[in-house]
Amino acid sequence: MIHELKFNRGSLTRNWFVRVGMWSALALLLLSLYGKWLIASTPEPLQPAWYVFGPFLLLTDFLNVVLFSQVWFVSLCSAGLIVCGLLWFWGGGRARAVSTSILAIVLVAPFALAQIYGQYSLRTVEASRGYVLDWLTQPEGNFASAFRSAQREHDVTGCKYRLHGWTTDHRLYFGSNCFNDLWMYDPQKTELLHRINRLPSDFEPASSLKTYTSHPMGQSGLSVTRIVEESKSTDGRYKAFVVQDSFYGPYDVLVMRQIAPE
Repeated sequence: MIHELKFNRGSLTRNWFVRVGMWSALALLLLSLYGKWLIASTPEPLQPAWYVFGPFLLLTDFLNVVLFSQVWFVSLCSAGLIVCGLLWFWGGGRARAVSTSILAIVLVAPFALAQIYGQYSLRTVEASRGYVLDWLTQPEGNFASAFRSAQREHDVTGCKYRLHGWTTDHRLYFGSNCFNDLWMYDPQKTELLHRINRLPSDFEPASSLKTYTSHPMGQSGLSVTRIVEESKSTDGRYKAFVVQDSFYGPYDVLVMRQIAPE
């Protein structure tokens, strides 16, 4: 009997630690999703109150892993839903009510993202006269666009891009560190951008590539917060850039195309 009591007490202790860990994980997930917005939506005179009542909200910039990519976002939210389900299954009336509320808050997160952060746009980008811009990494869909806006507001760079260069027939190849994606841009086709599996076996870039640690705005015919890489086609009609619209925000790939004078 004594041995059984000790065993049960040990099981209860371990179960208690597991539950505390689960509740803590859910709290961190909610802070990563809504914490910074909650601070920003508080009237400015009252914001110092978070130092007293919500010190963990001041750490929201350290919880931005949920915004690293859409895959991370979906995976962590899905994990949160599973944890809510387990806590509902194990808990009593109060625990079930709280876990159900958290489950609902996590479920609406993708929709709340669009309402909180809005659509993504390049605020500081401007091309020189005589050029038009092709935004190769423009997000498709409301969620993808709002997600990129959230990355900018939370200073999350997300996927980084690398220019491989132009070929003699004016095709641009570039890739990203997210899933090792590769892309080909062909301005001579109606569908400008194509995902590819690998670089052509005979690929040899015919263009030079410049990498910058800092770059004055307005040089190279493009005004933007930061230019990371630049590659110009052999005839100079096309210029490709990896840029950041904000210093610590997401990366984008742009191409400036020279247009014929009227």
